[in-house]
Amino acid sequence: MILKATRAVLGDLPHAVLALSLGLNFLALDYVIFSQSTTFTIFFSQNSVLFNWTSIGLSLATAALFGQAVAMVVYVVKKNLQTSAGAAGGGLFGAGFGAIASGCPVCGAWLLPMLGIAGSLAAFPFQGLEIKALAVLLLVFSIRSSAGSVLGLCSTRPRRMWVPLAISAAFVGVLYALPNLPQHYKFNFSQRSFAARAPAADTVQSAARQNDLSVSVLVGQMNPEKGFTINARFGQIGKRLVEDGVIDFERFKAVYDRAGAPLTQSQLRIFEDGLDENITITGDNAYFLLNFFWAFGLANQNPILDEGEIAQFGEGQIGTFASTGGWTIATKPVMDIYSKSEIIVLTEAQQARVLEVAGNTYRPCCGNSTAFPDCNHGMALLGMLQVLAASDASVDDMYRAAKYFNAFWFPSEYFDLALYFKARDGLDFADIDARKIVGAEYSSGFGWTDKKKWLAQNNLIEQPPAGGGGCGV
Repeated sequence: MILKATRAVLGDLPHAVLALSLGLNFLALDYVIFSQSTTFTIFFSQNSVLFNWTSIGLSLATAALFGQAVAMVVYVVKKNLQTSAGAAGGGLFGAGFGAIASGCPVCGAWLLPMLGIAGSLAAFPFQGLEIKALAVLLLVFSIRSSAGSVLGLCSTRPRRMWVPLAISAAFVGVLYALPNLPQHYKFNFSQRSFAARAPAADTVQSAARQNDLSVSVLVGQMNPEKGFTINARFGQIGKRLVEDGVIDFERFKAVYDRAGAPLTQSQLRIFEDGLDENITITGDNAYFLLNFFWAFGLANQNPILDEGEIAQFGEGQIGTFASTGGWTIATKPVMDIYSKSEIIVLTEAQQARVLEVAGNTYRPCCGNSTAFPDCNHGMALLGMLQVLAASDASVDDMYRAAKYFNAFWFPSEYFDLALYFKARDGLDFADIDARKIVGAEYSSGFGWTDKKKWLAQNNLIEQPPAGGGGCGV
């Protein structure tokens, strides 16, 4: 029935042109939304081949089905045939689901925060592929609803208007339920997992096969087993975050329980009583500190948040960034906590140091500096720099801390950079100029991609895909 109705509609040239035009425009819109959070180079290099091509295939299918669904509804209306609300509703909901899933799974769903869902497709079991599959199913439902009308097969029974509404409500319910599934039900399609870890085995083995450099030594240098300690303490920061509603403590704990890494007794004390210990980042607690500093960076009052690039480019929609809308474990709406707590108040000199370092430190998931903290990594590093500045750390100390925190939060990308400096300049990771490696030339998305291409050209690592990246709780 669907094929016969499709031939009838698309056999009419104006409706065929309409379907093609709508499909192409949907793809253009999909790309615009996609480009808000990532680029093709980083998207392809961070995700597996299976994910990439499945995602692209579902996007093309969504665009084609959207064009067909709308063309069929228009055909039915023009021919004065009987139609159903399900046809139009299914088409609109299907297109919406397809747009929502546009982006990179690690950082990339630009529209998710608008729904109150963490700004990362990594929260979903199949990292957003299931949302695109839902979009396809809804569009097929729309087309099927129109097909009967096109062929004059509509039933004379009264229309049950609640059916399309119930189906749409069920799909929305599934959308909100999927991110809350236990971690062991989730699949990993990324070339690097969200939680900080050592570089992927295939990357390490490739480098080891093609290069005399000691891979284990490089990894040990950038992610030392004993960690990296900064001259700053947790103090009462965690306790204040809970008291100010920035962190819903029970939901925060549940995040780590679901991830199979429950909070340690020491970490629990940070929020319950405060902890008078220096902060040390290790491979084991990098994920914890990422969310801890994300919450602090988001909530602590600072001119960078109030007057900086995120405020300027947010244009009244600051709450839609991954670093803002993606923070969904507060007890209040995100804009009620954004830059609202005076947990640490910096002096003018301390703030100047934060601004200097933040404006010159970058992250491999995008091209923005820490002074534009639009994703969780940027907001977390901004938080860490403020804590360090409050302890009267020097600018050099802050750059050095940024270098090691980036290495723990982006281990795969920083392994590439460590290998680059070792192969080209013979430098150990500790000897690399911190200001240089955290700068745009190396640590931005385009900077890291350029250095990875250099490694490939010199047969030191696998060739990255050609073309033109990624952030959540």
